[in-house]
Amino acid sequence: MVCPRWVGVPTQPIALRDTIAYLAGVCGREEAFGRSYDIGGPEVMTYREMIERIAKLRGKRPLIVEVPFLTPRLSSYWLHLVTPVKAAVARPLIEGLRAPTIAHEHEIAELVPLDATPFDEAARLALEGKI
Repeated sequence: MVCPRWVGVPTQPIALRDTIAYLAGVCGREEAFGRSYDIGGPEVMTYREMIERIAKLRGKRPLIVEVPFLTPRLSSYWLHLVTPVKAAVARPLIEGLRAPTIAHEHEIAELVPLDATPFDEAARLALEGKI
């Protein structure tokens, strides 16, 4: 795979079911009104690590080559070619991938105690269509 530099950016992926649990857990609670919370899964990793771990779950070993010239604009055009996502929609999303996305506070855990789903389990469930 030829990938842009942002595959080395740290992120903290969260299982969809954990996100839903947090949303449901604060819904209607006055102490959550007007507040915002950082949420993230139990592991911090790079996008490259995510790709490699999902590939492993699928029994594959991708060769990933990072290139410095794959800009968000070029990436968005590529995404438009290989998926139904329009480049105009993809570009701002891809731009966002260049910034680390890590939960810096964990106050939501006080309101909604949750055993966060490990990445490999969340990915396996998603691949099986079980979210």
